[in-house]
Amino acid sequence: MYQMIAKHQVRKAFSYINQGNFDKAIANFAPHIRFTFAGHHAIGADLNSRQSVRHWFDRLHEIFPDLKLTIDRISVSGLPWDMMVTTEFDVYATLPNRQAYHNRGVQVLRIRFGQAIEDHIIEDNLLVADALQVIREFGNPIADAMPIHD
Repeated sequence: MYQMIAKHQVRKAFSYINQGNFDKAIANFAPHIRFTFAGHHAIGADLNSRQSVRHWFDRLHEIFPDLKLTIDRISVSGLPWDMMVTTEFDVYATLPNRQAYHNRGVQVLRIRFGQAIEDHIIEDNLLVADALQVIREFGNPIADAMPIHD
């Protein structure tokens, strides 16, 4: 039963991200969540607070304003007081040169008693870097920013 609830919560969060409703997407994050997005680039991150994660989502939206995520598979293990949720997903966006952007990613989420305490996201960094290069060339300076750390 709790596995179904966890999967439902992940689907809801991804839907909120697709709608640009980032506050609702991170509503179940612990105040001191550990959040990482692998890579040394503008959307790379190593964060330790819900507020910093919210800032990261703002940056992500400025770089990829029409970003859409689709879930391929969600796997849940553990018990409600210490669950691991792994989500395989696809990322879609349109680059400024009208080229379609597609990437695959994996999210590893650790949940304790209904609150996410860790969220680690990994995508193909070569595809991310190539997309950021195009975005930078079309005049978006944020695409050239350093990763966010706190």
